Amino acid sequence: MKKLFIMLMLIASATLVHGESPNPGFEAVCRDVNTHGYRDATDIHGEKMEESWTTAEKFDSSWKFKFTPPGQMQVDGKPALILTQNPGVIIAMETPGNNGYAASVWMYAIHIGMQKVVGSQVNAFGGFETGRRGVKARSTNFDCGFQIN
Repeated sequence: MKKLFIMLMLIASATLVHGESPNPGFEAVCRDVNTHGYRDATDIHGEKMEESWTTAEKFDSSWKFKFTPPGQMQVDGKPALILTQNPGVIIAMETPGNNGYAASVWMYAIHIGMQKVVGSQVNAFGGFETGRRGVKARSTNFDCGFQIN
């Protein structure tokens, strides 16, 4: 009985600690500044295309981040998973996408004190069959306007 009580107390303590956030709520609207991308793929006939790195990619769109303590994050209105956070810092991941042909995920490093966000995407498409298939990765830095709650 004593062991059960101690276990319940430890679980309750861990739950309380996990439920607290070292960060204030915020909203940030960001635009991409620079994107570096890598691609390695085959064409629709299964012929290997030249793998490449580029710095010329642009999304020309905005990303909206919303954090509600202790642990709710949204990116463009969709839930994101907070992987870890320290005072002033949050690492978050969008819900991975998969359409049966391609799979992709975005990860973000958010520095609240610096009001900066960087993101990286990995993507794979196609399957075992010949035809169009490949991988890509992108890293992007953003210019953001933060409103701290």
